[in-house]
Amino acid sequence: MTAVPEIDEPIRVVPYDRAWEDLGQELVAQVADALRAIPVDVAHIGSTAVPGLEAKPIIDVQVGCLPADTGRVVALLRKLGFEHLGQTGGPGREYLRRRAVSLANVAVVDRGGCLWTDNILFRDYLRADPAAAARYARVKHQAAEETGMLTAYSALKAAMVAELMLEARSADPPT
Repeated sequence: MTAVPEIDEPIRVVPYDRAWEDLGQELVAQVADALRAIPVDVAHIGSTAVPGLEAKPIIDVQVGCLPADTGRVVALLRKLGFEHLGQTGGPGREYLRRRAVSLANVAVVDRGGCLWTDNILFRDYLRADPAAAARYARVKHQAAEETGMLTAYSALKAAMVAELMLEARSADPPT
């Protein structure tokens, strides 16, 4: 059995970079091309997908696939230089990261499942509500300054993420 690498790593939150949109689109295209033989959905998610939002300078994408295809998806992503860190953040999410060439994370989740839907909903809510995005940015900065490490940072902002998800679920759908 292969040892799973440690997920924790130093983090920093930086001002929004307009290049993130293009980098996100490029990564989505690269991942989709590598997975073209498998039915998948690929989307740029996370704070770098929200114009104007401060973020860790790491592009996050998610791949939605059928559970039976997860192993094949992970294997192909590893060929792109991604390191597989296993299921993180709860069952149903395979986490991969790349720290060479460009900084990127990939979450492989059930296509159309609740993790897929929640990540898209969260991203779209922050895009549509600048006040919510600003509240989130304050908590992110605080958490990064207080901890400087990924797992503690994630734990410190978890309550705000939960609060924003409740708001997103009760918000009127965008028109």
